[in-house]
Amino acid sequence: MTLFVIAAISFGLVALAWVLYPAAMWLRSSGPRVPAARNSPPTERVAVIVATRDDPAFALARIRNLRASEYPASLLRVVIAVDVNSSHDLDAYRTSLAGIADVVCGDPPGGKAAALNAGVRAVEGDVDVLVFADVGQEFTTGSIPRLVSALHDGDFGAVTGRYTHARTDGIMSAYADLEAMIRAGQAAGRSVVSATGAILAMRPALWRELPVGLICDDLYTGLSVVRQDSRVGFCPDAVAYDPRVFSRDQQFTRRVRTLTGLIQYCILEPGALLPWSNPVWGHFFIHKVLRLLTPILLVAGITAAAAWIIPRALRETIFVVMGMAAIALLARLFAPASFRRTKEQVLWALQLMLVPVVAISNGLRGRWSVWTPTSQVAANLRAGGEA
Repeated sequence: MTLFVIAAISFGLVALAWVLYPAAMWLRSSGPRVPAARNSPPTERVAVIVATRDDPAFALARIRNLRASEYPASLLRVVIAVDVNSSHDLDAYRTSLAGIADVVCGDPPGGKAAALNAGVRAVEGDVDVLVFADVGQEFTTGSIPRLVSALHDGDFGAVTGRYTHARTDGIMSAYADLEAMIRAGQAAGRSVVSATGAILAMRPALWRELPVGLICDDLYTGLSVVRQDSRVGFCPDAVAYDPRVFSRDQQFTRRVRTLTGLIQYCILEPGALLPWSNPVWGHFFIHKVLRLLTPILLVAGITAAAAWIIPRALRETIFVVMGMAAIALLARLFAPASFRRTKEQVLWALQLMLVPVVAISNGLRGRWSVWTPTSQVAANLRAGGEA
């Protein structure tokens, strides 16, 4: 009976994280949404902060995209915060971007968080709305007006938009759609749990300086807004499109970085794990923590279920395994193309299940240098240095 209970609890928690909770958020997403674009002309002064260490040419293309916004140019300021460890000289950025963006040097010891801190500090007191963007994406022309409009009525302290990318991988595209649906449901309730750093607007008064060496600035900033008794909304019509095509190895690395950042955040801000200090604790636990623990829960559930079932139904178990093997063999013989595609997707899904395992390993070793080169890891990161 103990094995049955372990299996039931393990599979139940996995179902809660990946089936029941998304279903609940889908139902909730049909409720109130962020306000539509207002009719009156905007008056808010907006600063778009972009942290980068890439070639100035990439920053130039990004700024041209931002400058193509429907938001009034006279109220829009773009700040490029250059990582102090960039291989490109600061003067190269200033020459390339003269007249269309301000260029500031990120704080030492470097990294995205340190660059963002410098970028925000450069506009403090001079803007009404901060917008955060990355170099790699493109905003639709109406994205900034919609984000600012959503902040106008005072109901939200921050608003995140929708991240989309080239749909070259079915699993990753489905995951992106799932995340957008969940954010819509969360926003219709208390608040979005984790904003999208590629497209995020917020009130400057709610900004809190990022810890040096931070991996997930979007998670930290979003939950900081919520823990200040404000809300983070979701605006599906504000879109950041990523035209880049990532290999599966690159996608794997990106996912490891994100989940390692989640572990790092929990170490830096342990109060987020406590119901009485995190207003969206239930969402955070299901959406973030249970997902992180999914491989462990699956291994525990499968092991317990096998240990409980096999002694009681050995013959039936053998028949089921042989039947599945026969189906796979027939598919390989008579539908090789479909079999190959299915096999590739299954192997990719299994590989993705290793992402939390690698992230947990990083957390246990205090290995936070998953965003920047090892030499740029902050020495004073609270949880320890490179293993």
